[in-house]
Amino acid sequence: MSRLADNFQFSSQECALIEATLDGVITELRPQQKALNQALDEATSKGYKIAPTGEVVYADEGDIPTGDPDAGVPEKEQERRGLEGNIFSVLRKAAEIDARYQIALSRLRVGRGLSVDDRKSQRDAEDISKIAGVAVGLESTPAKGTDPKKVRDWWNDLSKEEQEEQLALNPSVIGNLDGIPARTRDKANRVNLDRLIAMYPEPAPDEVKEKHDGFKAIRERLLNDEGKNPEPLLLGIGPEGQGRAILSYGDPDTANNVAAYVPGLSTTLEDVGGEDGDRAENVWDSANKADHQNKTASIVWLGYDAPQGPEVADTERGRRGGADFGKFLDGVQATHQGDRPHVTAIGHSYGSFTVGQAAQREGGIPADDIILVGSPGTGAQKAEDLGVGANHVWVGAADSDLVTHAPSKGESGYGVITGPIGAGIAHLNDPHELWFGQDPASNEFGANRFDVAFGTPDSHSNYFKPEGGDSLDNMGAIVAGHPEKVTFQGRR
Repeated sequence: MSRLADNFQFSSQECALIEATLDGVITELRPQQKALNQALDEATSKGYKIAPTGEVVYADEGDIPTGDPDAGVPEKEQERRGLEGNIFSVLRKAAEIDARYQIALSRLRVGRGLSVDDRKSQRDAEDISKIAGVAVGLESTPAKGTDPKKVRDWWNDLSKEEQEEQLALNPSVIGNLDGIPARTRDKANRVNLDRLIAMYPEPAPDEVKEKHDGFKAIRERLLNDEGKNPEPLLLGIGPEGQGRAILSYGDPDTANNVAAYVPGLSTTLEDVGGEDGDRAENVWDSANKADHQNKTASIVWLGYDAPQGPEVADTERGRRGGADFGKFLDGVQATHQGDRPHVTAIGHSYGSFTVGQAAQREGGIPADDIILVGSPGTGAQKAEDLGVGANHVWVGAADSDLVTHAPSKGESGYGVITGPIGAGIAHLNDPHELWFGQDPASNEFGANRFDVAFGTPDSHSNYFKPEGGDSLDNMGAIVAGHPEKVTFQGRR
């Protein structure tokens, strides 16, 4: 049954390629057909006959020009040859097009006893793209990073047939374009995921093993969650950098409430198929509990290279990731059906810095609320700097979470010179200044601090679990647009 399902999926992809190929040959032959009809009409209007071979002949023997051979080719004969040359030129061009597409269609044949190979499907798509890509308009596909509203308008202007051709020939692009509908992205990315896994034999080479294992973990999660409520949608997948993955529980295009969670330190692709996928699902459960009458979509967004070690102290990953996260949220708004959704951006650990950078970009982010949990700072000194209003910035910080007490750069530098005691003295001078700016849980920052469990030394990972106390319930209430259900604790 598993093989049969794979065969059906492969057959569907190949049929879409056949459709694109036929559309390509029709598109290329149509102007040749028009040119041929014009040439035929011109020849017949001047009194010539056209042989089945395309030759132009005189209607009557009496029309054949005669005269002195030394005087050169008669004008009438020159006209006949010119008309015949036009017809033959069109026929040669049509024959070249026909031969090229015959080759393309022959490559889509498979033998009896179909054995699916995702790499073959990808190679077929690449071949057809080279042959038919221009004819079916692949060059019109927007580049990644294009304004999501422009992407949305481009996609909506395509016919159903043209959309199917883009999906067949360009799934790795369509699946990762902000501004493309969520279900379309999911359809493309499931194809992308299978192809990414098929790129390497088992066992995968050491240099790609971590990404390879991550892709397999995500596919396993999708298979295990098939048919459940909420349904998982794969909104992004790719091999760039450490790997990219965006997984949603619920459809953000039709949801009333959308939560987009950015994970932080040490997150890998495998975590999207594991703990971080669980966190997104837990947020959905909590929001649904707070308001089961409105639909929620809860997303884990790993669209950047999360720090894996010492680079956690660097700001560049967060800045680049913040720009891409902002563009993703622009896409959520662009493709949403009906009234504007209530959007909550959630950042955990270094992910809170990434969210903070997105919020401080020019124009801000299209979010109604921002949640920061386990945060070492956002790069902002005040909650109001995040652009959604201080009353819509929410912070969860367990007092036992060491990351939320991360020393500032100045304290660290002073400690290198004077030792732990000197660093401690420096921290007393400004206890609420963290590595990436003001402590979001501090009174000076001015955000809402919601209640979480005091926790243990490992509480940094518990905000999305029952061990986090009221943390998950509070996040669900915020995502569902019910701030009156949030429980609070005092700022630092």
